[in-house]
Amino acid sequence: MQPKQSGTKRTRWLVGLVVLAVVAAGAWHVLGRGKPALGSVPTNATAGSGTSVEVVSPRAGGIDRVCVQPGTVEPFESADLYAKVSGFLVDQKVDIGSLVKEGDVLARISVPEYEKQMIQDAADVTRTEARVDQMTAAVTTADADLGAATAAVALAGAELKSKTSHRTYREKQRERIRELASRMAIDAKLADEQEDQFQSAVSAELAAMEAVNASKQKEVAARARIKQAQADLRYAAAEVAVAKARKEKSQVLLDYTVIRSPYTGVITKRNFYKGDFIRAADSGGERVPVLAVERTDVMRVVIQVPERDVPFADPGDPAVVTVDALPGVVFKTTGADNKVEISRLAASEDPHTRMMRVEVDVKNPTGKLRRGMYGRVNLTLCPGAASAVCVPSAALVGKAEDGKASVRVVRDDVVHIVPVRYGADNGTEMEIVSGLTPADRVIIRASGPVENGTQVTTTHAGKTKS
Repeated sequence: MQPKQSGTKRTRWLVGLVVLAVVAAGAWHVLGRGKPALGSVPTNATAGSGTSVEVVSPRAGGIDRVCVQPGTVEPFESADLYAKVSGFLVDQKVDIGSLVKEGDVLARISVPEYEKQMIQDAADVTRTEARVDQMTAAVTTADADLGAATAAVALAGAELKSKTSHRTYREKQRERIRELASRMAIDAKLADEQEDQFQSAVSAELAAMEAVNASKQKEVAARARIKQAQADLRYAAAEVAVAKARKEKSQVLLDYTVIRSPYTGVITKRNFYKGDFIRAADSGGERVPVLAVERTDVMRVVIQVPERDVPFADPGDPAVVTVDALPGVVFKTTGADNKVEISRLAASEDPHTRMMRVEVDVKNPTGKLRRGMYGRVNLTLCPGAASAVCVPSAALVGKAEDGKASVRVVRDDVVHIVPVRYGADNGTEMEIVSGLTPADRVIIRASGPVENGTQVTTTHAGKTKS
């Protein structure tokens, strides 16, 4: 009995294997037999007119290259204001949150020695300027002395001419009297008198010549005194310049005791109170700013653009900014006077992150944007190709890595598998660069299996929305 039962079991096992093989062959016949090649046009529509499909018309135009990255809000300008000099804080007109304008006095530091030095230097300027006045007067006096000396030279010259003429006259008289005396025509005493008068005229002429020489020497001395006075004047003027430079230096040091706002903005930090002793920033030790100010009428939104988008980023590319802390508020271009776009970029990637810093300037007239806020920035780097069309990503079948894919198109209620070339993919839409036109009807979903040549009934979902 045992051998018979064993044979029966073996027979049942073989029958089961045969049944499974038949079922598998039938399934292969139904699912795979006669399937046309990709893109072939059917010669005979297969049964399936009861299948309903939803179609959509491709949207004309390609997909914009968009980069969406987190962004951090920073002030357009900010500065920590340090003390240049050490002293006591005697006045502080602002506090955290105070609105200030460029040039406003924010704080004053008392440094009495600078104030006294300023007074001394101002007095020194006055003293040296008075010295200049003295030297100017000395030059004027020297000029007058020179004029007098020149006139004396002329007067002495005229006197010399007079004495020379008188000596010539006496010389002629002496000769005439001598001749008469030799002929015993006159008394010899008259000849002696004429000789005395002649010698007196000669002496007078010599004295006049010496007077001319003396007056000329006085003229030379007067000219020298002019040069000396002029040199003294230049020296006094140089002393004035030195004194003014010292005063200006003291004024600079005194100006360091006043802290002013470098631009219009808001005070964001205050570290000292009235009466505190403040150390100069360059005196060593820990550097603590007195105040901090930020310019907030315009804010910078800083984005890090990934490497794949870096070649496409350019100043002027449109941007849309949203901030988590301001729900419903969108910062975007609203006109020529309010553009939200890439304002500047680093033009260099960070070697550690492989990302590039990009900044978008956003006007902040209400002051709602604050430093450190976090948001998102949508950058449109490149517009889509005008010759391309877009379809929902779900419409593609047989997508490959070489830019080729297929879509199912309904023509005359018959399904056609159409090969296409695709471009960008934003996760919702696929850019089709060739193979479709806006007039085509592309299947996006079907109520049942459809293949090349299947007859279908269509429901139009409209055009693809951008």
